[in-house]
Amino acid sequence: MEEGKMMVETPVVYAVGNTYQILFYLTHDAYASVKIGETVFDDAVCGNMRSLPGMRRICVPQALLNSAGAYTLRLERIKARLCYRTKTIAVEETTYPFVPVKQNGEARAYMIGDAHGNIDGAIKAAKQSGAFDFLIVNGDIGESADESQMLQSHELASRLTGGSKPVVYARGNHENRGAAAEILPQYIPLRDGCTYYTFRLGGIWGIVLDCGEDKTDDHPEYGGAARFYDFRLRQTAYLRQVIAAADTEFGAADVTHRICVVHTQFPCKQEPLFDIQRDLYQTWCDLLDEMGVELILSAHMHCYQYLLPGDPDLRLQTYCPLLIGTWNHVDVIGGSKVVFEKENICFSCKTSDGITRLEGTLYD
Repeated sequence: MEEGKMMVETPVVYAVGNTYQILFYLTHDAYASVKIGETVFDDAVCGNMRSLPGMRRICVPQALLNSAGAYTLRLERIKARLCYRTKTIAVEETTYPFVPVKQNGEARAYMIGDAHGNIDGAIKAAKQSGAFDFLIVNGDIGESADESQMLQSHELASRLTGGSKPVVYARGNHENRGAAAEILPQYIPLRDGCTYYTFRLGGIWGIVLDCGEDKTDDHPEYGGAARFYDFRLRQTAYLRQVIAAADTEFGAADVTHRICVVHTQFPCKQEPLFDIQRDLYQTWCDLLDEMGVELILSAHMHCYQYLLPGDPDLRLQTYCPLLIGTWNHVDVIGGSKVVFEKENICFSCKTSDGITRLEGTLYD
């Protein structure tokens, strides 16, 4: 690390529920807070200000940051944290502009995933697709062998947004592999400790799901570490909770579009090894239909594919289109631009070599 440099990259602003979670990684001991207007949000645990290096998370109300259009990150570097009279050096303040997704009008999302460590390639792919209003990071950005790999998703989101645009994050199956997998929750947005949640960005309502791994828990590849069967059961219960709260979720009067973001394309046909939990995943499809979800955005397969209900490549009954929208072949990375118009959703899938490989609209 550079001497005196306090952070790795800029903060990243993640959308979770009706809040933003501002995550940033500190390289030195420091107190941290976020100031929006005259309101200060401290990084405290049970009344104690955190001070150790590492990833930090400060949650703020979406409405407040959307209205303010900027936030100030305040870092007070610590010379020595003592039992009595801790010694600090100075407060450094950096203000970041923030551009929320508009409630009305067109909104442009860019989805990237399956970079598998090729962060430069993923950024090159994003630049091929032009400007966007919010970013979707859809898993498998790296592995989880050590902390440096934990930071790859943060680095990618930071370099693409500069802390000034909202980000939606979905965990991939490769983020579950390795010695550092158990500490991943420290580095990503969470809802009550969970990697599945709803979000609102302007008129867009979304739900993030997490399939976990792509084979049964007892597969020797996981070495006894996988417990995703029960994890998926808890998500099914959560989906029903969301439906019970429809009026404040997908059924709110100002919602214009409804989407699902999930790394694994669970409704699709699978090889026998990966063909797991059909009944549970069919229930997910049924519940997403109850929510009126218009589009499922997936990754995982390293290719582009657009599937309508009834497509022969589906193993489950679906009720809306599914876009597999990330690409990874021989160092060529690709993502998808998804444009939410007033009465339509359009998509364009372009790779880092500048080739548009798939495009279309939901409602022709």
